[in-house]
Amino acid sequence: MKNNILKFGFIAFFSVVLVGCNSEEVADQLSFDAIDTTEASLTASIDDGSEVISDLTLQGFEDEENLGKRSNNRFLPDCATITVVLTDTSKEVTIDFGTEGCEVRSGHIVKGKILMSYQLDVDAMSLVINYGLEDFFIDDMQFEGSRTITRLKSNTNGNPQYSMGLDLTVTFADGTQASRTGSKTREWIEGAFNGNWGDNVFLVTGSWQTNLANGNMHSTTITTPIRREASCRFLVSGVVELVRTNYSGTLDYGDGSCDNKAVFTNSDGEQREIVL
Repeated sequence: MKNNILKFGFIAFFSVVLVGCNSEEVADQLSFDAIDTTEASLTASIDDGSEVISDLTLQGFEDEENLGKRSNNRFLPDCATITVVLTDTSKEVTIDFGTEGCEVRSGHIVKGKILMSYQLDVDAMSLVINYGLEDFFIDDMQFEGSRTITRLKSNTNGNPQYSMGLDLTVTFADGTQASRTGSKTREWIEGAFNGNWGDNVFLVTGSWQTNLANGNMHSTTITTPIRREASCRFLVSGVVELVRTNYSGTLDYGDGSCDNKAVFTNSDGEQREIVL
């Protein structure tokens, strides 16, 4: 997937309006050139960070429970320290990336800890994984939050599936804050449990909203599942519907090719190719 979205991302493009439009006349004049790159960069960074957290949490769990003892290509980097605490009924896993910074496979520098806990019955068809973030940074952004993930061992398609609540607070290097709420589902359609991180493929669905410090609210709904491939740093296909107060449209990530291009179509049917 186009996970490392540099300018416009998973929901970023619903910031394609000018901040502070105070009249209908100004709003009517908005065009593809009226792009608030500051807000686009902020929301794209949250998109990217959210996907990194999902990668590290879900793959970290599967690495611990299924792949670790037989994998020659583990997902988690060697610089991450894994600590496990067992009780008679539960398991706690701490993934510690340290305080100096640990580079993960996507190229981001991660600091801090991911704390996971779940019942020992990992062979159950449905398992709830609780996770939280402690002093957790991705590059220069701090992420805070604690949620649950419901892991379905096999969905109706016979694939592992993860339903995740989104409730994150992000603090940027300059102190600016934003929050995100919503939910998403990841279906693991290729490479499941084979011990090789590099061939993993997920389909992502869901909807959420991002609230920025200036009061603006952005929302997105995935209308065609987003395809994320571990072998590609970009999203490779899928369509999202983007909505903001004075602007709406769709963002199409393409036909499956691993490239940094997407096509935005506004509500009037005008199209523009976007470099991600």
